Amino acid sequence: MPGGDIVHGDALEIAPTLPQGEAGLVYIDPPFFSGRKRRNRKDGPEYDDRWAGGLPEYLGFLRNLIEGVRGLMTRNGVLALHLDWRCAHHGRTELERLFGATGFVNEIIWSYKTGGGSKRSLGRKHDTIHVFANGPDYVFNQLKEKSYLAHRYGFSNVEIHEDERGLYTLTNLRDVWDIPALRGNQAEYTGYPTQKPLALLSRLIECFTRPGDLVVDPCCGSGTALLAAKLAGRRWLGIDAGEAAVAAARRRLSHPGR
Repeated sequence: MPGGDIVHGDALEIAPTLPQGEAGLVYIDPPFFSGRKRRNRKDGPEYDDRWAGGLPEYLGFLRNLIEGVRGLMTRNGVLALHLDWRCAHHGRTELERLFGATGFVNEIIWSYKTGGGSKRSLGRKHDTIHVFANGPDYVFNQLKEKSYLAHRYGFSNVEIHEDERGLYTLTNLRDVWDIPALRGNQAEYTGYPTQKPLALLSRLIECFTRPGDLVVDPCCGSGTALLAAKLAGRRWLGIDAGEAAVAAARRRLSHPGR
């Protein structure tokens, strides 16, 4: 199984020291400009998502991060920027500025159902992953998903399958991904705040890389993208400024079955 590495430090300082032009996919899951410390347990790992300079400081950080890791990408590599309602639109603008409008590949909506809500707005229950490519010959693997049917259709050229949920056909994967968010009682949960589900990163990596490609995550947190890459037969490289994040990621990558 292809290997990789996890580096502790600031991605802006570390990225220029790494081999350039080798990453097939750079996945960026930065702080979301939530304005608070992120922690799930009193004694658990945390990271600070507070910005004394407000939105201008945060956008400067985001801009520098994207620019700093672009050099790691191959000539036709893909960058996926994961944000939520707070700054996803700003992220799209930064990506278009850097890659041009023609670099756009997809706006993936990750839809999930979690608790909490507001009396003054609809529940904000999705994240956005903007996918841009360095060049026109980027990797794209057409995946299939199940599309459930209300009843069995009579078309002879349509193959209909059935599982415990009912009848379905296989269709090309769409850009809205309904994947459950992690719960605290799931085996893959590490306690790291804002940890993403393995199924989400596995799908992203399957779509936009080939076996043996290098996946880079400059804000790797507990290492979900790195683990997904390892399990899919890709090489992987993670960077994080937090010691607790690096320790958690190294544990997961050392024992991927746990």
